[in-house]
Amino acid sequence: MIKTIKEIQTNRLILREVNENDVEGIYKVFSDPEVAKYDWFSPIESKNDAEEFIKRYKEEFEAGEEITWGIELKDTKELIGICCLGDFDNDARRAEIGYDLAQDEWNKGYATEAIGEVVKFGLSEMNLNRIEAFITPGNDASVKVLEKLNFTKEGVVRERDLIKGKLEDGIIMAILQKDVM
Repeated sequence: MIKTIKEIQTNRLILREVNENDVEGIYKVFSDPEVAKYDWFSPIESKNDAEEFIKRYKEEFEAGEEITWGIELKDTKELIGICCLGDFDNDARRAEIGYDLAQDEWNKGYATEAIGEVVKFGLSEMNLNRIEAFITPGNDASVKVLEKLNFTKEGVVRERDLIKGKLEDGIIMAILQKDVM
C-alpha cells in the first residue's frame, strides 16, 4: 500500500494531502446542499464537521482504506474539492473513485482534470486494473465527466446506496487499465 499521499500537479491544479489548514475549504464544499444532493452525507453544519472529515481522511489513509487528495487551485492556493480512491480489492486490482467539487467551480473542467490524473495514478503507479464509480441517477454532470475520461457505463446496480435515508440505484461506470494503456 502507499505510504504517503503523492502530490500530483496539472496545468491548473495541485492534488495533495488534505490537512488541518483546509477546514475552510472543506466546509465550503461539504456545507453546500447541491454538492451533497446525490451523495451519502447531508450538508455539514459547522467547521467542527469539516475537521471531522479531515480526521477521517487521515484515518482511512493510515488504515489503507482510502486515499483522499485535496484539489487546490494553483493560482489562488484555494482548496476547491476532493478526489479519492478507496474500497480497494487488492486481489482483483480494483478500486472505487469518488469526488466532490465546490459548486462555484463546476463547469470549468476542474473535475475532469483532477479525476483524470487520479485515474492515471491508480492505473499506472498503483497498478490497478479497474477503477469504478457509482453515480446516483440524476447526477448527469458526473456521468458526463466520467464519459469524457473514457469510463464505460456498465449498467445500474439496484438500490445500492443509502442516500438521505432512501435506498438509491447506482449507475456503475468503470475504466480498465487496457482502456488507457
